Amino acid sequence: MGTVRKPVAAGAVLVLAAALMAAIPSPARAAAGCTAGGCHGRDPSATGCASGASTAVSFAGASVRVELRWSAGCRANWARATAAPAGHVLFVENEHGARQSLTIPRGRNTNFTAMVDGSGRSRACLGIADSDVLSCTGWR
Repeated sequence: MGTVRKPVAAGAVLVLAAALMAAIPSPARAAAGCTAGGCHGRDPSATGCASGASTAVSFAGASVRVELRWSAGCRANWARATAAPAGHVLFVENEHGARQSLTIPRGRNTNFTAMVDGSGRSRACLGIADSDVLSCTGWR
């Protein structure tokens, strides 16, 4: 009897282990909490899209750096600014006119916008509030 139970018990353990492995999401699936248009207006960190993201294009001036961030897993873009002056407006827009913006708050060095669909070209901009003065990355 002892020899019969051991193979059955070992088989049950293997089946259980396989079921647990299937239930654990892969990093690629976990990172894609949304895709493309489904990411519009969503937070890149909360959705997992910021994980593994890259800077598509950026510009820097004085101490300010503005980046167009890209998530290949989520196919989405957002803008990120470092050391931007409080009160300035950071935004990301795509070629279809979708836009997400953020007024830079006091006391926070790094800021980012919500996402837009990155299936087409997008750009990141930083501007002076209530003004036409702005600087933008190139379209990517």
